[in-house]
Amino acid sequence: MHFVANSTSASGKIAILDATDNLILNPEQQSRSWHYLRLFNYFRGALALLFLTLYFNGWTELFIRPSDYNPELFLWASISYTLACLAFMVTLNSHKPGLDAQVILQVCVDAVAIIALMHASGGIRSGLGMLLIINISLTSLFLSRRVTLFLAAAVSLALLAEHIYSQLTNPYFHEAYVQTGILGIVIFAFATITSFIARKLRESEQIASDRSRELKSVVQMNEHIISSMRTGIIVVNPDGNIEMANNAAESLLGHKLQIHGPIQQVLPELYDRFIEWQTSSQNIQQTPVSQGHGLPDLQPGFSRIEPEKGRYSPVLVFLEDASQLNQRFQQVRLASLGRLTASIAHEIRNPLAAINHASQLLDEAIETGPDKKLTDIINAQVKRLNGVVENVLQLSRQQRGTPEAIELLPWLHKFRDEYTSSQGLEPDQIKIQIHPDNIRIQFDSTQLHQVMWNLCGNAVSHNNKDTDHVRIKIQGGITQDSSQPFIDVIDNGPGIDADTAQQIFDPFFTTSTDGTGLGLYITKEVAESNRAKIRHIAQPSGGTCFRIYFLQAMEQLPEQASVN
Repeated sequence: MHFVANSTSASGKIAILDATDNLILNPEQQSRSWHYLRLFNYFRGALALLFLTLYFNGWTELFIRPSDYNPELFLWASISYTLACLAFMVTLNSHKPGLDAQVILQVCVDAVAIIALMHASGGIRSGLGMLLIINISLTSLFLSRRVTLFLAAAVSLALLAEHIYSQLTNPYFHEAYVQTGILGIVIFAFATITSFIARKLRESEQIASDRSRELKSVVQMNEHIISSMRTGIIVVNPDGNIEMANNAAESLLGHKLQIHGPIQQVLPELYDRFIEWQTSSQNIQQTPVSQGHGLPDLQPGFSRIEPEKGRYSPVLVFLEDASQLNQRFQQVRLASLGRLTASIAHEIRNPLAAINHASQLLDEAIETGPDKKLTDIINAQVKRLNGVVENVLQLSRQQRGTPEAIELLPWLHKFRDEYTSSQGLEPDQIKIQIHPDNIRIQFDSTQLHQVMWNLCGNAVSHNNKDTDHVRIKIQGGITQDSSQPFIDVIDNGPGIDADTAQQIFDPFFTTSTDGTGLGLYITKEVAESNRAKIRHIAQPSGGTCFRIYFLQAMEQLPEQASVN
């Protein structure tokens, strides 16, 4: 295979390739290599200090024969080795020159220093040459196999050269070519073995690094998918404590979740449903779990993460907005209902139009008398029946809104001006109080207009006072516990008793002889199609209050106002 030499950039990055492994050091591997090279230099420094310690304490004479000992060379070689180690500390911190250049330079300094110390101690028989086995072997962690073997061969030749030089200059020197050759072979063999091991380690490290990156990417992708899901997901351990939750779950539960806290404290009814499922997953209730305030009703689902562990397995809790589920079912139902009601309404309207026209002609012919009252009754009931047809058609044609960010206070002022001018009311008859005044909600503006028009219309038509004395108060804020925007529409009428309040949102329920019973039902359907909630709030002091809880717009500032 083709050999590619090591390349070094000005920043010290190295690409290590050889004919066998073709491995390239990535930035993470380079960082580790610099760390290992620093450790290698610490070993070199400790070795140099050991030689100095042996010299200054006179311990060298204990294992070196006086005839073979050159103390001056030993001292200067030890000092030079120590200074070189200090210099390497500086270059290693600056990463200049590059990694491969520093490794080669340091190995050359090791070879020169150790061979000099070995020469000063009597040559190959001193045993100091064995230290070169460690230094050359460790280079395989940083350099390619060919460069490592080249350095091993160069060091072996340097040992042989030192031995020849010693024999020529020292008449008392005993030749040891066999030992020198054996040491060279050992150095070369260890360099070969460590190069092979280093190659396998780099391959394993590369595979582990790739797998780690892939796993990290998959984990990040899964976390992103889970956090972006519209379905709320909670991981609950067998003891009922929350281990993890996504953003949708926090939003559905009103941001009351506490990681590692018990789910029972968040929503006791959901915890009861969880225990019921743990006990008997076959007979679990399918009814939604109700929440207080304006939070949506929840449809929970449960699934064990490790089914083989049974009740000791962590559990995934899926939370869906029950109103959204109902909305989907309603869309399917209304699709078929719309076609039916459209044809029925068409058939009803034709005779209604004929009856109304005949009644008007009869009314023109009869100016006074009891027959006049009968025509009035016919006209009133025709209008009522036509209103029922209109409401049914409106209900069947009801489309899901397109929520938009609405700045609530300016929108309400604009609505008040339009409503009062069209209904003949004075502007001061509708009072608006919103705090904070920068509340922004998510709602379809056209459908919000419909909801507010219906509620204000009820406040006027069901009031027991003259129109001039009707007062409507629209107040709003942000709930303290669930951080939800809300508005209250409060009138000064007679109010609604408890029994009637339970039925006011039912279709065709009305307490008025002229009403169709669909106004509040349509209002509720429109609100829920925008993921809002409408509730009747009892007023001890009299009057009727309808509260609407909205979704908060993303741009909403975190300022809050409390509500009782």
